[in-house]
Amino acid sequence: MSYHISDNTKKGCLYLLKHDLEFFSEIVPLLRPEFFDFPAYKNIFLGISSYYDKYRKLPSDKALPDYIMNNVSGAADNGIDYSSTIGEINSFDRSCLHDRDFLLDTVEEFARQKAMEEAIRKAVGILNEDGDIGEVEELVKSALLVNRNVNVGQDYFEDVSDRFHREAEDSDINRIPTVFVTHNRNLNGGLARKELAMVAAPPGVGKSLYLVNQGAQAILDGKNVLYVSLEMSQDKIAARFDSVLSDLSIKDLKEKVFVKLKLKERLNEIRDTTRGRLIIKEFPTGSANVNQLRAFLVQLRLHKDFVPDLLIVDYLELLRPNRNIDSEYQAQQRISEELRGLGVEQDALVWTATQTNRQGRRVNIITDAELGDSYGKIRTADWAISLNQTQEEYDEGVMRVFVMKARDSKQHYIVNVSVDYTTLQMKEPYNNEEAQAG
Repeated sequence: MSYHISDNTKKGCLYLLKHDLEFFSEIVPLLRPEFFDFPAYKNIFLGISSYYDKYRKLPSDKALPDYIMNNVSGAADNGIDYSSTIGEINSFDRSCLHDRDFLLDTVEEFARQKAMEEAIRKAVGILNEDGDIGEVEELVKSALLVNRNVNVGQDYFEDVSDRFHREAEDSDINRIPTVFVTHNRNLNGGLARKELAMVAAPPGVGKSLYLVNQGAQAILDGKNVLYVSLEMSQDKIAARFDSVLSDLSIKDLKEKVFVKLKLKERLNEIRDTTRGRLIIKEFPTGSANVNQLRAFLVQLRLHKDFVPDLLIVDYLELLRPNRNIDSEYQAQQRISEELRGLGVEQDALVWTATQTNRQGRRVNIITDAELGDSYGKIRTADWAISLNQTQEEYDEGVMRVFVMKARDSKQHYIVNVSVDYTTLQMKEPYNNEEAQAG
């Protein structure tokens, strides 16, 4: 159904555009010339926008008609009397101006619908040509994001007090701790929302195991966690959380009924004391992209009243970019950028895992040089670690965790940790020495 906007409301919109700078700044980014059905309204909108861009002020009613005729393409060829049209706009029923917020909301919804109509029209053409679903998703996403929220950034000298207030609020309580104490100490309590963190390792070394431990740590800290699995089933991931959260053997949990009863007691206790929630969602391997994750987050908010503090994506290489990219290097970098962008949109910390190349199995310490296929994927990350383990270390249940990248904290150091393969728990021993230089 077409969204109805009356002629009087359109006149009210144009009237405020040329008289009210605050209204102009909120509405102009939403509107496009093609949204106006009447050529006169379209050209007046173009004239107001162009005049402001050139002179940094709104035009007077006397100056606007001549400016339109001389500066708007085609305006002089259609025989429109712009002085008369502006007079009609000024004589509209101004009672709608008494409810300015309603007018803003009406125009915003009108712009959103027009943007969606345009996106659908373009999408049909794209699908008829080459069927690029990724480009269609981008068009729809852009249309859905149409809104009048204005953020002009930070005025450095004017916003000092606000910045100090935000820094005070960004305390340990608002940060999301990592699995290991030494990392949290160097990170002032943990990682922040809107950041992207990565764990890198060769296949089979423990990337998913680390991500489960990371999710469990966040739950115990009272945070909401969404775990997106692109490889293992939801039940297998849940079984790992069972063991890590309950400190019970994963083997016993599979085989012994009384151990399962202990698990239920432990999980009820965790739920009641921490209030942290966990959602596990499996997507088909290699078919999901960040736009689908974004849509799923909307479903969670609407149907489960669930908003994650921590989003875990297991793992990066099993996602596909929103748009088809031939180069694997560019594709992985693009996915990394899209994941971080999603974290910023959702005000959530994003954790993901990534593969190393073959050299990753041969070196003593994995650095960014051993990242598989794409060095570019780590550029977007705010923090990245690698898991390092020889066969002897595996047999002993130990591992070395190397901080490959830290945007705002200490980096290039090693933390020695233990891995209990019966309960799947990863821990930093209490007697662990201060992190060593890498």
